[in-house]
Amino acid sequence: MDLWKENIAVIREQNPWWVSGTVPVDLVGTVRRVYYEHILEHLASQREVLLLEGPRRVGKTTLIYQVIDRLVGSVKPDHILYVSVDDPYLNRETLFRDIQDYFEEFVARRDLRSTHETFYVFLDEVTALEGWELFVKRYYDLRFPFRFVCTSSAAAFLKKRSRESLAGRISAIQVYPFCLSEVMGLRGMEESLVKAHARLRDLWAAFYRDLDVARLHADLREAEREFGPVLLDDLPVRLYLLEGGFPEYILAGSERYKHRYFLETVVERTLFHDIGPVFGTTDLHLLQRLFLYSNNQSGALMNISEASRNLGAPYSTVASYLRCLGTAGLLYLLPKFAASVEAEARSLERVYAIDPGLYLSLARVRPADLDGTGGWGRLAEISVFAELKRHDLRDIHYWRERDREVDFVMERSGTLLAIEVKFRTDPLDREGLRGLEHFTRRFSPDARIIVSRDTHKLHDERTLVVPLRLFLG
Repeated sequence: MDLWKENIAVIREQNPWWVSGTVPVDLVGTVRRVYYEHILEHLASQREVLLLEGPRRVGKTTLIYQVIDRLVGSVKPDHILYVSVDDPYLNRETLFRDIQDYFEEFVARRDLRSTHETFYVFLDEVTALEGWELFVKRYYDLRFPFRFVCTSSAAAFLKKRSRESLAGRISAIQVYPFCLSEVMGLRGMEESLVKAHARLRDLWAAFYRDLDVARLHADLREAEREFGPVLLDDLPVRLYLLEGGFPEYILAGSERYKHRYFLETVVERTLFHDIGPVFGTTDLHLLQRLFLYSNNQSGALMNISEASRNLGAPYSTVASYLRCLGTAGLLYLLPKFAASVEAEARSLERVYAIDPGLYLSLARVRPADLDGTGGWGRLAEISVFAELKRHDLRDIHYWRERDREVDFVMERSGTLLAIEVKFRTDPLDREGLRGLEHFTRRFSPDARIIVSRDTHKLHDERTLVVPLRLFLG
């Protein structure tokens, strides 16, 4: 069998809807992600290549299958092609030529540029093919009737190389671990609970656009009246803080499997298969130790000198490796909000894991120890940060001056938002709010949100105290 036929045989195995007309139920999953409609809207209106990027094991492949499942209802199944590019049986050198030949010889039966039809090509883990962006660029520039959707976990590779080649031709969606409403759906919780938190997500999205505190307060009160006791249930939030939003971890029945899951399935594959090869990182053992050290520091300032001493590694190496880790979507470094770019650059950064379950599992903190150590507050802070990222609030900072600080500061379109997490103490305690009040006197933010354990109160015209269960969508 020649290489072309071998590739087509492998691709046929990956596209069962060519024969059945439907996507197998076990591939589609049970929860429709918040990104689903955005992808469909893009495919219906844009030629740009769509890139789904994010950490490993957050459900990017399932998301693709959900989109394909929707498309086969209105598009001929053989016009939709999916390829898992890291399949070991594929001959990657001829992959793009074979995809073109498949559509020209078996589907359109003519030169594709002479047809008025559209063909959908989904390339999963696309960075397994060296130089893939050049092939995609060629088909885009020659106006082949393709709509490309690509995924990759190697976000650093995509940022460094692919976007340069595909400048002006690519649009990206960052895919994060499941949000609270998605986790509820995954756990099979009652539909009203899922709908309630999906509504909350929409209300917060509207707030981030206009920072109207009074309207947000009124909308949240209306949601509480509509959904009643459903939004008073703290159990879903507690489970989310303990296990986070990685779907396989949530559904795992074996505690032994869960104990190993993040390190072996997520972290090691990210470090050894994504970051290491991309950056040419040589000391993978140090890279892993630095990741675990940084994860344990979630919510704290990342002092590179201190990390260098604790890990027994040169300062320059630790600083370089930390930048590498910050590209994989598992850890984020927040700069300090400062009056100048120079002051920001001189300041320490604060580190956060992207998911409370990821942090808790790798930090080896027992749930039974959370009450006595203030651990619930740290998990709440991580979950607030993750929620802000899901809302695509990109320029997230912290602020600190001596012993006064604000957890999150966002500047957007000339407006300023300050968010403080007060999960362990009285959210309106004067001593605890010294940082927020000092920040307000200096920078006069347009809105202030205080995330509490259970208090819901409009404190003043620009300050809302809201319980975590009403903050997470």
